[in-house]
Amino acid sequence: MNIWKNTRHFLSHQRYIPILIGLMTVPLLGSFIIYLIDRNSFNTFQDAVWWAFVTITTVGYGDIVPGSGTPRLIAVVIMFGGITIVSMLTATISSAFVARKIREGKGLEKIKISDHIIICGWNEKAVDLIESIISLFMEFNPGSIVLINDIPEEEVNNIIYQYKNVDIQYVRGDYTKEYVLERANIKNARSVIIIPNETDEQGDPDEKTVLATLSIKSISSKIPVIAFISRSDNKAHLKRANADEVIVRDEFSGFILASSVLMPGIPQAYFQLLNHKENPSMCRKKIPASLVGKTFRESWEFFRQSEKALMIGVVKEQKNVSFSDFLSADSSQLDAFIERKLRMAGRSLGDKSRIKLHLNPDDDYVISEDDLAVLIR
Repeated sequence: MNIWKNTRHFLSHQRYIPILIGLMTVPLLGSFIIYLIDRNSFNTFQDAVWWAFVTITTVGYGDIVPGSGTPRLIAVVIMFGGITIVSMLTATISSAFVARKIREGKGLEKIKISDHIIICGWNEKAVDLIESIISLFMEFNPGSIVLINDIPEEEVNNIIYQYKNVDIQYVRGDYTKEYVLERANIKNARSVIIIPNETDEQGDPDEKTVLATLSIKSISSKIPVIAFISRSDNKAHLKRANADEVIVRDEFSGFILASSVLMPGIPQAYFQLLNHKENPSMCRKKIPASLVGKTFRESWEFFRQSEKALMIGVVKEQKNVSFSDFLSADSSQLDAFIERKLRMAGRSLGDKSRIKLHLNPDDDYVISEDDLAVLIR
C-alpha cells in the first residue's frame, strides 16, 4: 500500500514528466523508424513496438531480430537510449523513496494512519506510558502510537526499534502548533495524551499543556484529551480548555503517606492494583449483552464464576456539560465572580467529567447497555 502511495506521489510530480515522456517516446519512435526501413524482419508495426520495448528493458527474447546494416545501427541507438531512460527512471524513483524514508525518520512527513493514540511531550515516564498502553490495552486493539516531541533522532529510533512489534511513528516539532498536530493526523486520532516535556528548560510545563489542549480542541473538539500536569492549581485551566481528563502528579501522595502510618497494607494494595505487571490488577471490560437489564449482584456473580474476577463497580463514558462551558473566553470580572461563588459553595469548574463511575453500587443496581465493568483480576 505504501509503495503504491509513493508511486502515485512520484507520478504526480511535474519534474518526473519528461522522464516518462522519454520512456514512451524512445521505443515508439524507434519502432516506427525501424518498421519503415526493415519490413523483412518486422511484418507489422505491432511486432516493431513489441521488439522495441523488449529491447530497452533488456529482456531480449530473440524472437525478432533486425536485419544487418542500418536497422541494426538504429537498434543500437534504441538500446542505449532505452537503457539511459530506464536507468534515470529507476534512480529517480529510488531517490524519491529514500528521501521520503529519511523524512519519515526525521519526523517531517505527514502521518497517514487513523484511530491512533498520540503522545505529546517526552519525559522519564514516557517509556512506562508506552509499555502500559501496549500491555494493558492490547486486547482492545490500541492500533498505532504516534509520538510528537523534540528529542534526538537517535533516541526516537531506539524507542521504535525497542518496540518494533508495535506500529510507533514519530512527528518532530512543537505540539502546541496546529501544523505539527495536523502532520500527526490529529483529526483521525483515537485520543491524545499530553505529558510534561523535559526538553522545556524555561517556564511552567503546565502552561504548554494548556496551550496544546486549546490547539487540539480548536482542530477537533471531539478528540479525547488526557492531560498530565505538575500542579493541582492548573487543573481548572485544563478543564476550561476542555480537557477530557486531567491527572495531577503526586495527587494522592498525602493519603499514601498517612495510610502507611495509620493503615499499613493499604498503600501496598494501591500500588499492586495499579501495577499492570503484577496480579491481581485492575481492568475495564465490556459487560455481556445477556447481563443488560440484570442487577449488579448478578453481574458480580457472573464475572466471579467465569473469570474469577471481582467486579467492584461500573463505569460509562459520557459528555457532560461543565460550568466552564457557560463562561466567556476571556477572564472577565463576572467570570471570576462566578468561579469564586462556585468554590465557596464547594463546587469547581472541574467537577464534571466524561467518565461516570459507580464504585460498589447497590446489589439491585440495573446494568445498562453503556455500562462497563470495573474488575480486579
